[in-house]
Amino acid sequence: MPKLVDHDDRRSRLAEAAADVIAGQGLDATGLREVARASDLTTGAVTHYFTSKAALIDAAYDAVMDRLLDRQAEQLPGGVTPEAVVAQLAAVLPGDAAGVRDWRVWLAFSARAIVDPGMQQRHRSYYARITAGLAAEFARGSDDGKAVADLVVAILDGLGTRMLLEPGDWPPDRVTATLARAMPVLFPDPDEVMP
Repeated sequence: MPKLVDHDDRRSRLAEAAADVIAGQGLDATGLREVARASDLTTGAVTHYFTSKAALIDAAYDAVMDRLLDRQAEQLPGGVTPEAVVAQLAAVLPGDAAGVRDWRVWLAFSARAIVDPGMQQRHRSYYARITAGLAAEFARGSDDGKAVADLVVAILDGLGTRMLLEPGDWPPDRVTATLARAMPVLFPDPDEVMP
């Protein structure tokens, strides 16, 4: 009897394997063979699900971005204090192995987006979703929520990048202290943090 394969699960596993390769070796070194090796499959099995490197790395990008958006949604439940905002924002940063991997992939695609108009458009779309989610959480007036969300994204991008590039210099307590110092700028009136 032939082995039953869950094709959606296999595609998802291959996208995750591609993300692992991207995080470890970069986009340029990620190919169908490398992903096949990382997932203990043949190159033929990979090409059954993804006919090109571009399709495979696009799937990896989408998987990572969906996970980052899910993490953001889980961490920002609304009705929060300044201290809770600091903890929730810190949880979105690359503080654990999964977060480091996802942020490495995110930054690899960010670099690609500088020179690839198609990737730039996809990147802008994800940024819009991230910002919209934050703006909804921090809405305090017509445009104020979006302004705060833009500032939060800029802070997170900067901290996340530095955490990856200077890991020894950005332990969790420094990240938390930096976020705490940003709270008065983000929310001049502490009562405004509460939606």
